[in-house]
Formats: sequence, C-alpha cells, structure tokens
Amino acid sequence: MRRSKNDELGTARPVQDVSPGPGLQAWIEVLGAVPGGAVTEQQILVWVEGPLRRFFPFQRFLGAYGRLTGGRIRMRNLVTSGYPDAFVAGLEESFDLGARGCFAWWVQNRAAFILDPADPPPFATARELDEIRQLSLGVVAGHGVIDPFASAGTYLSFAGVAADQPQHVRMCLNLIAPVLHALFLATEQVASPKLDLGKLTERQRELVDLALMGLPDKTIASRLGISEHTVGNHFRVIYERLGISKRSQLIAALK
Repeated sequence: MRRSKNDELGTARPVQDVSPGPGLQAWIEVLGAVPGGAVTEQQILVWVEGPLRRFFPFQRFLGAYGRLTGGRIRMRNLVTSGYPDAFVAGLEESFDLGARGCFAWWVQNRAAFILDPADPPPFATARELDEIRQLSLGVVAGHGVIDPFASAGTYLSFAGVAADQPQHVRMCLNLIAPVLHALFLATEQVASPKLDLGKLTERQRELVDLALMGLPDKTIASRLGISEHTVGNHFRVIYERLGISKRSQLIAALK
C-alpha cells in the first residue's frame, strides 16, 4: 500500500496498488494476426506460439473443443504446445467431469481460475496437482467458453504463467478465451461434415456421445436405464433428424 502526496497535510488516504491491465494496443496487434478463412489446428498453434505468447507469456498451452452431456466430457479437437508426446497421448478422449476438479469448477462458474501448486484452491484434485509437479508446470491458469445451447465449448489451459499478477492473468484470459473459441469453432466446421446437432434433444445428444465411444445398444441401454428397444427407437429418430441412415455415417461425420 502507498500513500498520496497529501501525507504532509494530514489528509492522506490509503491508495491500493492496482495491477496493470492488458495493453490495448498490444492486444489489437494480436487480434490483427488471428488467422481467418479455413482455419486449421496448425494455424491456431502458430498464432498461440507467436503473437499470443508475446502478449501473454506462458510455457505450455492446451486447448480443447468438446461436448458435455450427462456429466461427461468428450474432446473433439485438441491443440497443445510444450507438452511431451507421452502426456498428450495419455489424455482421455472422454472423461467424467468430477475427475478434474478445476475443470468442474470452471464449468460451474464460467470464470478464469489460477492454480498455484504452492497454494492450491480447494477444488483442485490430487491428480491435477500431481500432473503439475511431475511435469514442472508451475502456475496454471485456465478459462474458456461454453455454449449452453449446444452443450459444447472450448477449454484453455496455460502453464507457467506469472504467479505475482493474478488480476492481470484473469483479465488477459477474458480477452483470449472468446478468440480461441471462435478459432476452434472454425476448425470444427472445416474438419467435419455439417450435422446440425441442435435438432436433437439433450437425451438424443447423450445417446450420440455414447455411440461415439463405440458402445453397442445393449451397453447404452444399461447405462441410461432404458430398454435396448428404446435405444433403437431413439437412434432411428436421430438418423431421421440428421438426414443420415446408419450409425457408421453418424460416427464418420462427428469423429
């Protein structure tokens, strides 16, 4: 805390130190370098490792676009920078939301978070802290964007960020998250044939996710507590609404 120049007059009031916000001109320059048109994952990575890193210093990056249904996350697109291949290969394509406390907290609060292993937040799991220590990640900051109408969104994690400027880090993430979300959406649209999942109900989207995991109708029925016959009826309606005729078309279009 510092004091104003009026100290000698006896009228001084305490003035709080305020962390500087992101530089507007620097951010405008970063936006000017955002790839356009038919965006690829490689273009996202080039932007993240170049212009974005100069604006927001970090050591490692992980960005993923996926869907959330029935308390389970299924990743569709994944872009990483700085992580060892073995770690990336070991990431689950699908996992329960409760398995990662920071991710679950973010989904519930839709706000940026900072995970400092020296003073971890109460929602961090032992698994997440072990990963930070094993990979020497330092301070990790996460944020993203969720589209509640599509039950889908983009999650971002930056490792090795500044530990002494939490307010600045959160402000930067609030700027970065919607831009990367838009880039991942552009990549998704380029990479996959268009199926309008917005035509499906929440239960139908849940069945689609289970089908994409490679589960047969019998197993899906057991998981959802319905009959195998009902599962079959659901998929017939799903195919009709999406303009396809069989499971293989569904999986090929959404994988």
